[in-house]
Amino acid sequence: MKKVIVSIAAVAMALTMSLSAFALPSPTVSGFVKGVSSAIDKDGTAVDIIVQTVAEAEPDFTAAEKKAIEEIKNEQKLREIMGSYWKNGMKLADIRDVKIKGDASLVTFPVTILFDVPGVTEKSNVAVLHFDTNVGEWEIVDSKAGDATIQAVFNSLSPVAFVVDADTAEAMESTVTSPKTGESGFPICAGVAIVVVLSGAFFWNFRKGNTLSE
Repeated sequence: MKKVIVSIAAVAMALTMSLSAFALPSPTVSGFVKGVSSAIDKDGTAVDIIVQTVAEAEPDFTAAEKKAIEEIKNEQKLREIMGSYWKNGMKLADIRDVKIKGDASLVTFPVTILFDVPGVTEKSNVAVLHFDTNVGEWEIVDSKAGDATIQAVFNSLSPVAFVVDADTAEAMESTVTSPKTGESGFPICAGVAIVVVLSGAFFWNFRKGNTLSE
């Protein structure tokens, strides 16, 4: 009897673990900026902007852009780039490739873009960095935090990094489903259900066997 119960529990545990593997991925860089609310150029003309994740844009990145993106993920490098703009507790929240859709020659820079960033408030301490492909370096652009938005002004477009304070980063993470917060109790319930069903079936067969023998 004990061997049977142990076997049932082992099967249930194995199935539960396999179900847990389907949990949503944890928040990573390139997960917080949701898109663009608006964008206008120097003349006040609306600009159509494309915002891509690093993975989506990677095939089109130059070697210099790829290197710069990997470097800025290192906190020490990020601190060096930001210099006096760096505040203790700041975190790299996202990296996006930002570019103009259509004929870029028709756009007059600078371009002001309003990004949708859930978790950000007007009190958030934010910084927006742009990789200037002309000089091969990251630059800090003018930016302003708003209600779930970050506004930034660009003189050219390419990879953009978003840096926020620790409290804002925590608020942003709460808007993204992760295994720790987003995994439902379904795997556990499924495991329990499996145990109940298999145990019930075993005892029913066991009892039926005894009844027949009697």
